[in-house]
Amino acid sequence: MMLRQVEFKIKLPQNIKINSSMGSVFHGALMDIVGAETAEWLHAQNASRPFNQCVYYNRVLGVPFWRITVLNEEAETRIMEPVINAVGKELFLRQKNYAIEIGAVTTDKSSSYQKIADDAFLSDDVPKGGSISMLTATSFKRDGEYVIMPEVYLIFQSLLNRWNLFSDKNKLVEQELDKELAGCCHIIGYSLYSQVFSLENSKVTGFRGDIRVRFRANEMVRRIMGMLFAYSQYAGLGIKTALGMGAVDAQVLFPR
Repeated sequence: MMLRQVEFKIKLPQNIKINSSMGSVFHGALMDIVGAETAEWLHAQNASRPFNQCVYYNRVLGVPFWRITVLNEEAETRIMEPVINAVGKELFLRQKNYAIEIGAVTTDKSSSYQKIADDAFLSDDVPKGGSISMLTATSFKRDGEYVIMPEVYLIFQSLLNRWNLFSDKNKLVEQELDKELAGCCHIIGYSLYSQVFSLENSKVTGFRGDIRVRFRANEMVRRIMGMLFAYSQYAGLGIKTALGMGAVDAQVLFPR
């Protein structure tokens, strides 16, 4: 099964600055690119949409980026390929009433569920922890309320759900595995702040920044946690990832 993440430079009209909440606007533009048939197919997937996307400003490079990630081969064909073919063309943002240009591909990385699993379970090194950087506002929903602080249980629940939904092999179906993993993973450092993500008719408060965790468990459990952390950079975290929330970069940490 295909995992692919591509980042495109985007050129905005003069004096317009990117805002991560514009992810919902770019979602609408993405549907224009892929066409009505694919938009209908995605609508039928309901909450299990096999892609995520976001926009963000890279402060180091001083450039706004559009990141698109697909989680299986059909999404690669239906979503990624049409966007790749649109590089260099103008894209009209109807909600903003102006056009942007889809610029050059700057990052193009691929993997598979099997490779991520092999890297985790066949390596001589056993992870000791991990770090996650939230590039866009991230939030979870529990009992009808938004959870605006990172909780390791909700992180693992989110990743396990996506892994089991889109992986055709190596499914992790042990009962209450998310609770077991959460009990073995501890946040040991963070730099976080709250951020409001604006949607068309509502606002969601989430968190951004960095967290660092330590794994305290036997070798097998630590490998599972490392695998899911590696997967998170493709899967995203939490709610509304198709609209631009929950985009993350992650790193698995090993003993020196």
